[in-house]
Amino acid sequence: MTTQPTLKVAIIGGGMFFDDIIGQTFKDFLRGGIAGSLTSIGMSHLASAVANVKIDVCAVGTRSEKSGTAGNIVKWFANDFPDHSIDACYGESVWRDILQKHKPDVLFVATPDNVHTQPIIDAIDAGVDVITEKPLCLSTSEADTIIKKAEAAGRIVAVDMHKRYDPFIREMMLKAPEMYGPINRVRAVLEEPLEVSTEIFAWAEDSNPFAYVGCHWLDVVHHYMQVKPVAVFATGQKNLLLNWDKHHQEIAARRGIDPATFKRTNSINTWDSMDVAVTYDNGMRGDYNNNWINPAEFEGAVNQEIELYGIYGRGMVDQQERGYREAIIGDGSRTRNPSFGGRIKHHGGHLEIFGYGKASIAAGLLAIIRRRILGESMEDLCDTYPTAKSQREIVQVIEAASAVAERNYHWLQKGKGTPATALLTASGFELLEPRF
Repeated sequence: MTTQPTLKVAIIGGGMFFDDIIGQTFKDFLRGGIAGSLTSIGMSHLASAVANVKIDVCAVGTRSEKSGTAGNIVKWFANDFPDHSIDACYGESVWRDILQKHKPDVLFVATPDNVHTQPIIDAIDAGVDVITEKPLCLSTSEADTIIKKAEAAGRIVAVDMHKRYDPFIREMMLKAPEMYGPINRVRAVLEEPLEVSTEIFAWAEDSNPFAYVGCHWLDVVHHYMQVKPVAVFATGQKNLLLNWDKHHQEIAARRGIDPATFKRTNSINTWDSMDVAVTYDNGMRGDYNNNWINPAEFEGAVNQEIELYGIYGRGMVDQQERGYREAIIGDGSRTRNPSFGGRIKHHGGHLEIFGYGKASIAAGLLAIIRRRILGESMEDLCDTYPTAKSQREIVQVIEAASAVAERNYHWLQKGKGTPATALLTASGFELLEPRF
């Protein structure tokens, strides 16, 4: 009797998109494996080879037992899979207990931005492959450690860079060299709703809007255009969140609600928005604009767009211009993006999602299956998913931009303008600023 090959997956963190994307994706994979998702990543030729691989979620871990998040997630899974046992785990280093107790094949890291590195390293040391939410980490030295350990151990570290798989963006980026010619400039915008920094993320002060979502556009540009960043200039604004103890009352008044209903009413020491200019080795400039204070009243879940300016033509993908709008009493006029996480109920009544949010996770799992079960080499897989190595320069830009923006904020307060910039080096970056 042949034993069905199984991939045991443990998940840490509850993530903002857990129910909508991460959790529902794993429900789909528990039910039918990953073969049906491979068309979205251009790998359907491998469907028959992986069709019999079972995906088994063995544990979910979150930090605080008081919040009950892991337990709630397990109950949510049990609604669809009452006979499937998933362990709810808690603790400051919950991943270590999970790695020791459950010995998973894969650790999915959905923790805050600043808490990715140690779980990834511990998983590699335990012989476990990893899929992590973006960004990989927040410093170049941490990225180097992760890359070195993964390569030495022959383990997969995949990053959930789902914008690579957005069919609109992929179409534009793949045709750009032929249709637009050499690209002079890229302009990219991604703006998150205000509730992200004030209500959802208690860790907003440990990251910034550029690290949180700007990394998506960096990945798209670096991956499809194969450019190397050489210099970074950045500025940022600290008007709303730094003074949230005052401004939340005005926002509450404008909405006609009690200010006490906000989860956070204290000052939040982080950027409202960041504007980052990257110069690339071919002379191209990338302008990345990110914030996490977009009003809830905005028509879309987020505001996102990317535009390429070439010498023969230009292309633009704007989420609000994809053609799906609704006007609903009490909710107003809204745009939707089912390309990210569309939902469909089959004749059997099972909910399933489709879209590039799911595709990115499938790409990482496919690489792990090919390595762990099909026995393929790391070299065979390196261009088939967002690798840790592919994220090094993205982390480098994030780290440099954070430092430059802080220095320029410092100089601006002193009436000296914004003179700081950064030169990217082999080991990280060199901060350049005048001596007044």
